[in-house]
Order: sequence, then structure tokens, then C-alpha cells
Amino acid sequence: MFIMTPLLLGIDVGTSNVKALLTTPEGAIIAQASEPLPLLTPRPGWVEQDPTAWWRATCAVIQRVVQQANLSADHIAGVGISGQGCAATLLDQHGDPIRPAIIWMDARSGAECEAMHARAGNAILAINGKQPAPYNFDPKLIWMMQHEPEHIERACHCLTTTGYINFRLTGEPVLNVSDASIPFAFDQASCDWSETLIEAFGIPRHLYPRVARCQDIIGQVTPAAAAATGLRVGTPVIAGGEDTSAAGMSVGVVRPGQAMLSLGTGGSIYIAQSSPIAHPQLLTFAHVLQHQWFVGGTIVAFGASLAWCRDLLGHTDYNAMTALASECQAGAHGLLFLPYLSGELQPINDGNARGVFFGLSLTTHQPQLIRAVMEGVAFSMAHNILVATEVGATSTELRAVGGPTKSPLWCQIIADICRQPLVVLANSAGAPLGDALLASAALGLIPDAGEAAAKVAEVAHIYQPDPATAEVYDRLFMVYRQLYPQLKHSFAAVAQM
Repeated sequence: MFIMTPLLLGIDVGTSNVKALLTTPEGAIIAQASEPLPLLTPRPGWVEQDPTAWWRATCAVIQRVVQQANLSADHIAGVGISGQGCAATLLDQHGDPIRPAIIWMDARSGAECEAMHARAGNAILAINGKQPAPYNFDPKLIWMMQHEPEHIERACHCLTTTGYINFRLTGEPVLNVSDASIPFAFDQASCDWSETLIEAFGIPRHLYPRVARCQDIIGQVTPAAAAATGLRVGTPVIAGGEDTSAAGMSVGVVRPGQAMLSLGTGGSIYIAQSSPIAHPQLLTFAHVLQHQWFVGGTIVAFGASLAWCRDLLGHTDYNAMTALASECQAGAHGLLFLPYLSGELQPINDGNARGVFFGLSLTTHQPQLIRAVMEGVAFSMAHNILVATEVGATSTELRAVGGPTKSPLWCQIIADICRQPLVVLANSAGAPLGDALLASAALGLIPDAGEAAAKVAEVAHIYQPDPATAEVYDRLFMVYRQLYPQLKHSFAAVAQM
């Protein structure tokens, strides 16, 4: 392939794999590759990863996309990186990892979160917009201070996944604002660390690195990194973003009021806003686009709920299940499903919660069960939207990607329950595309990354809410929201048993 135009390299270091792609400045994909990543689970509830495994996989995908494109790395004008947020990665004075990174899935710091809440819960909510929970960066550091003080004493830097890969490329210990805004010590209003919160946590100040805007050029590829990756020495590297934010931009969520639905085994909904919004039940963090924030949450078992129902009923074909569900009217004859099959994150934040069918009768058959499951996870999405609107967030359009969007019935159910248009994208390259467009804008190759992303995001279908069906769902949604508060203490009692 003979290419004269400069190309951009976008890389996302996720939990299960590293993905990379090469694009033109406007986002046309030239080549893409991925490499799997292993998880380390030394104890129940502990989840770690080896940072050097992130780096090896990153080097592999860079070399692969360059080979696929059949060109020299000299064509690559810039690099943008994103990754899973919250991975606490300690580095020593030589830049080597001191221990495996403790990633977002790790649950060991529950006691530390309770202590943080008791000591500074109101201040954390007011400044950072969230409540302490074990997924995050700071509780992990406090846990290590208490259980592995020798590692904290050796640490010169603490970076996230994105920060570590950028450090390996450039030698610069920096976090982008999107990544940095997730830890509890971040001040959303000033877009920098809160000295008040860092002091309250008692964490060494030097473990919170410099914060850069997502489109800032933080350094260039060093000779050592060039030797490992095949990139040209001096290639500019931008600060990049947290993977949810970069993926949101890639599907065209570039204006306040637009919301990203990422639907798979789990599901997440994040609404873009022009200012940070604080709510104890939701997550708030900076978008990769300046002057925008995301507010929303994650549902543990979105597609997993229908997969569980499939196995329970002995089905093998999702299309056949959807056909059965379509035989049933909206509301599943009054049957409601709480999709808390493995606890739940937002907005109830309860690890003890469990799945419930409410309204079973002798007339309940497979069509009602299947439809109730599809509606239940949509009600959970609507619940996050409702909580967000209670503190001033506005949502006007849902833009969705993922396996469940292949079901027209499920898409229509989501649109009707949420009372908003559901825009289904034809395809999405995800966070690496957002990273590449950010790099393109940082280098002046395009005027605006958000505008470019909106043009690239190809719409396959728009599902408009049906007012009559939405009214049926409104009445059921009221009952749905009443069920969890009534069952909360019962869930806890069963968990103790």
C-alpha cells in the first residue's frame, strides 16, 4: 500500500486485550490488531495484571498494524493511548514496576473505603463527585500503605494503565485529565488534584503525577521505546484518555446531552454534560473533550441476564428467544425482573443484591420470562438516567454499540422505556479510534476531534420511542423502583447466610 498522507496510531489497553489501529487524519481505518492480556487472581476478590504484559502486548500490536499496512513507521505522525482506568501501578526510581498493578476489578479495599467515607465522605462527594468504592485508585494505595508499606516507600511514581504505557513510550510520568478525574483525590471543578483530599487520605503527594489535557503532546518516542515498538524516534505522543471516554467520542458522543450505551455482557450508560455533576449513586469523570464530563453508571449483567435466561430455559438461539418475547405485549403481563444476578453497580451500588422475578403466576410462560428479562435491564438503564436527571443532567439521545443492538425488539424496548431515541451505530472501532482522532487534532491535522468523530460514526438505525408503549412502561417503572428498597435488607440477610 502506497500512502502519502500521515497516519495516526491509536491504542487501547483494556482489561482483556490491547487493541491498536492506524487511521488517516480523518479517521478512516487502515489496519487494526489486538493481543490478549492475562489476569492474575492471587486470592478471591483480588485481581491484578503485570504492567510489563501491557507493554509487551502494546509492542506486538504496534508491529502488527505497521506490517498489515505494509508501510514504514515513518508514516506515523503521532500516537494516542487510552486504557482501563484506576489500575494502581507503582514504579521504582528506575521506572520498573514494584508489584503487579491492582486493577479496577479488585475488591480488597472495602475497609479502606469505609474509613475514607467516615473521614472525608462529604468532601469527596463535593469535590470529586463520587463516593468511595474499591474499584478506585486511592483505596488501593491506602491498602498498600497498610499491608505493603515497603512497596509504597520504594515507589517514585504511581500511574494508571494509560500513564504507564505513555511512560514507557516517552519517559514522562503523566496522567491525562480523563484518567485522573476518576480517582477520588481529583477536583472536578479545577481539573487537577485536590490537595485537601490528598492530605485527608494521607497518601504521599508524589504518587499523584502531573495532569495533562487529553490532546496535549506529553513527549516523544524515546530510542529505547523505538527499539521495542518499531516506531520512529521522536514520534509525538499525546496524553490520551480513559477508555470509556475515548470510546464515547468514537461513537459520536461529542455534545452535552448525548449518551453512550455500551452493551455487552455488562452494560454502561454515560451522559455527556457541560459541567461536573455530583451524585453519591453515580460516577462522574472528565470526557476526553475539553469542558465536558460524563455522568452515569454500569450495569453488571446486561447481556449476561439474557444469557442466563437462555441457559435456564434450554435455548441455543437468541433469535428464537426474541421471537418468543415478541409474542408478549409490552410489560410481560405484569412480570418484572430485577437484573441483579451478580450484585449491582450503579445506581444501587449493592454487592448483596440478587436477581428477582416479581409477578409470577400460573399464566407465566417462556415469552413473559424472556421479555421481562429484556425489559428489566432496560429499566436498570432508565434508573441510571432518572438518578442523573435528579441532579440536573440532561439526556436527549442514546447512542448504542454492542451485541444486544442486533435485536430490533430489544432496541425498541430500550427506546420506549428510556423515552429517548436510540441511535444504533453500524460499527465502532471503539477507544483506539478516539485516541487516533485526538492525536490528529493535537498535531493540527484536523480542526476538531469531536467533529471528526461525529462524521465517522455511521448510523445504522434510529429507534424512536412509541408514546403509547412508553406510558405502559412508565407505570411499571414506578413499581420496579419500589422493589429494591423493599428488598435491600432481605438481600443483606440472605448474603450473611
